[in-house]
Amino acid sequence: MSVQPKYAVFALLYLGWCVSYLDRAAMTLSVPAMLHDIHMSPTRQGFVLGVFYLGYSCMQIPGGWLADRFGSKPVVLAGLVLWSLFTLGTGLVATASALLLVRLLFGMGEGIFPAASIKALYDVFPAAARDKAPSALMSSNYFGYLVAPVLLLPLLAWGGWRRPFLVMSIAGLACAAAYLVLAPGRARRSAPRAPASGRMFADVLRVRGIRRLMGVWFLVSFINKALESWMPTYLLHERGVSLKAAGVLLTLPYVAATLAAASGGWIMARWFRDREHHFMSANIILSCAALLAMAHAPGVNGVVAAETCLYFFKSLVFAAILSLPARMLSADRAGSGFGLINFGGQFAGFVAPPVIGALLGAFHSYPLVFLSLVGAGALALVFNAACGRFPSALPLAE
Repeated sequence: MSVQPKYAVFALLYLGWCVSYLDRAAMTLSVPAMLHDIHMSPTRQGFVLGVFYLGYSCMQIPGGWLADRFGSKPVVLAGLVLWSLFTLGTGLVATASALLLVRLLFGMGEGIFPAASIKALYDVFPAAARDKAPSALMSSNYFGYLVAPVLLLPLLAWGGWRRPFLVMSIAGLACAAAYLVLAPGRARRSAPRAPASGRMFADVLRVRGIRRLMGVWFLVSFINKALESWMPTYLLHERGVSLKAAGVLLTLPYVAATLAAASGGWIMARWFRDREHHFMSANIILSCAALLAMAHAPGVNGVVAAETCLYFFKSLVFAAILSLPARMLSADRAGSGFGLINFGGQFAGFVAPPVIGALLGAFHSYPLVFLSLVGAGALALVFNAACGRFPSALPLAE
């Protein structure tokens, strides 16, 4: 019995997303060892971690429009190949300046992938399933981080910090080959060709709720990207945790996040229809409470337990942000719409690591960092609450 195209596409994209997040985890997990070969201040380290997101965020909008205009498959393939090549380049650099350049190009190559992957889902899934498929797909992000310590820390211990980048570049190219062969070349319900980019983005930005999703995603992602970038350094350098113990501790938040992302779209559709703003606000409040617990936890186990709660609740916010566009956007605008929304979230990845690096350089206090992130959560709560209910009649939906 043959696999339906929608499930084949979902599985291939899920695998591609897992590899992309393993690539990112390779960087954050390798930084403590990398510092012995490439000397960097905390602020410079923050820019190295964050410059990926500069290129990544800048390509969200072009990537979405390209997928709408020319189809999702060539854009997905281009992203897989480009980021795999620059993952290999990361493992070959010898200076901080070269590392900055390669990470910027890596971000640009990967940046065309997210909106194209959502476009691919819209092409093969019926409209009734589009509010659940994207958040289920995004659970791959956290699953990638979940398995990253198990897969990458042994490579680090065995072959040094360069080895994981070689292995992950091979894995990315293998994913590209699988997608080329197995993914359908043309969508079963092919959408009309997208209009010119200027009119496209003007249409999408006029939809009430899109700008709110961009803003909330930026603020909650600021918290997310700050912790993703700095928690390995915190555990290994600040707390003196061994690589083996860090591998266990770093997986726990991603177990919670994977479960939340996989189920969040279904939970919201089942119990919070027309009350999505309350769903988002409640989970932002719980995320801020978890950050306060992190700041006041006396030991490593308490910090990680609070972080695990944080990852569960903020992932429910992300699930809502990913699910709501299905009610707002038709298939021919899916790539551009998601590109705009994701730009807000991913630009935070460029801003957060150097800001946190600067705070650490000035105050040398991780509890202060955790407290500072509560401010981003509070702003997200105020912004979401001020916008009120999401509209029930959404003009661009099919």
